[in-house]
Amino acid sequence: RPPPISRPDSDFEAQLGVQFVEGREGILITELNELFEKVGFPRRDPDRLRVALENTYHIIWVRAARQSRLARQIIGFARATSDGVLSATVWDVAVNPGWQRSGLGRALMERLTKKLVEDGIPTITLYAEPQVVGLYEKLGYVRDPDGIRGMAFQRRKKEKASLLTRA
Repeated sequence: RPPPISRPDSDFEAQLGVQFVEGREGILITELNELFEKVGFPRRDPDRLRVALENTYHIIWVRAARQSRLARQIIGFARATSDGVLSATVWDVAVNPGWQRSGLGRALMERLTKKLVEDGIPTITLYAEPQVVGLYEKLGYVRDPDGIRGMAFQRRKKEKASLLTRA
């Protein structure tokens, strides 16, 4: 069962002047990279990030809706990759530091999790920074009871540089 949506979209629009948007249409890659940098994520190659978004199962993001210099700007983002039937993994949950502690991170995760559960995906995983584990636990995510840790295989810097020069 997905976590309930604790605040409707209309509350966020009325109180904060923001809108939730599903899908990648309207996302400016440069703006998304700026958001990632603001939250401490590495800047990504724009072409590779574009392909990553095209291959993402579901995207939800938040934009400023009021008429101001911030209008339509990305202020929050989350996405999930999935095979569509067995499992999904949540990635890149980010909220602009100036908008943190406003409920947007929770709202993004509630909506993303709800979509995945409604699609019948039984297992949803994520990797969390220690300071946000509590939020995910409140949303129904649990730490692995066996203490299993996520692992990743990453190319060495020399290999990455070699691949970039060949491209």
